[in-house]
Order: sequence, then C-alpha cells, then structure tokens
Amino acid sequence: MPQIVDKTYFQKANGLNIPLAKEFIVANPSLETPNNSNALTELCEKIEKSLLLNALGLTTYNELQLALADINNPLNAKYKKLVEGEQYDGKIWQGLNNEYTFIAWRIYEQFLFETNEQLNGIGVTQVTPQGATLVTPAYKIAGANANFLQGYQGGYMKYPIIYNDGNFVDYYGCEDSVEVSLYRYLTDKIADFTNVDLSSFKVYESVNSFGI
Repeated sequence: MPQIVDKTYFQKANGLNIPLAKEFIVANPSLETPNNSNALTELCEKIEKSLLLNALGLTTYNELQLALADINNPLNAKYKKLVEGEQYDGKIWQGLNNEYTFIAWRIYEQFLFETNEQLNGIGVTQVTPQGATLVTPAYKIAGANANFLQGYQGGYMKYPIIYNDGNFVDYYGCEDSVEVSLYRYLTDKIADFTNVDLSSFKVYESVNSFGI
C-alpha cells in the first residue's frame, strides 16, 4: 500500500522530531537497543489510512491509492494536486505530502499519547539540580493536536454562526486563512471529488494540555 507519510518525517530536526526514529544496527544482535522505528512504521500506516478513509470515504481512498502509484500520470491530475498541493482562488492548499502535513501531526500526537515517554530516548525530562525528573508530555500532545486539527478540518464546527435568533446554526464555521484545511479544500473541489460525502467527513475533537 503506497504511503504518503513514513517514519522519515520524524527524523528531521524540526517540531516533529522523534529521537530513535531510525533503525540502529548493533554489533551484537542479542543486545536490546531502544528503537521507535518499528512502532512508528506501524503507526504511520494505521493513522494515515484511518484519517483518509474518514475524510475521503472508501471509493475515493481506493482511487487515491491507485493514483499514488502513478501520480505524474495526467489522468491523476486531481490526485496529484490533492497530494502535492496547489494555489487556487486566492487560497493555498499545502497538500497531503508536505513537511508539516496534518497526517504527520496526528501520528506525532498519537505516538506521544501511546508511549507517554521521554523524547530524548528515555522521556520528556525537566532538568533539575538533582537530575532529570519525568514530566508529562501533555503540552506537546495538545500542540500537535491543534496543528492536526488546523490542517485537517480547520474552523469546522469551531465557530458556529447562528442565524434567526438561534433557529439556524451553521457549523461550517469561519476559515478565513489563506491556507485551507482538507475539509475546506474538498468543499471547494467537490466537483472533482464527486464520491466524497462531506456529510460523513469525520470531525475530531480538540485536546488541551490537561488531556481533555
């Protein structure tokens, strides 16, 4: 199955960096070496598939998978734009495959949540005169969640617009940013993705630094 995001996204010196994301070859295979590589590979596959299925639906997801194998084919032009991004109508869609794609942020968030361990190979630490003390990664999780939501659904359901004294509520919200979310992009390009059912687009809830 073609992958858009893999473990290499987390090997760079940026906000998505996860130490030990690379595989290490040791002289003595019997020695256990801390390694997040295998766990990341599995998480990348699991989360990317889940997100795209929940957003695109099965038919469009399967079409995307086929297109990824031959993305430069002119017949796959709409999927090339979905993956690599484009500028249109004064807006910017960064694409599914960019350095800070919402897919990577979701993987990073879930990795921290599931491991709840230190990011320096032994955990998130706070240096004190007595040494290193374990602290919660809640702020990193909340930050990653916010970045994921911005790229995936943007302002959807965040700022509802109320009309006619509350008799009608528009949950599309306000997304005035030049850079648009996946939801906004699919809304604007629905003529190209006729099999996408936006009423079934899964919306995720935000997480704060308290884990709620």
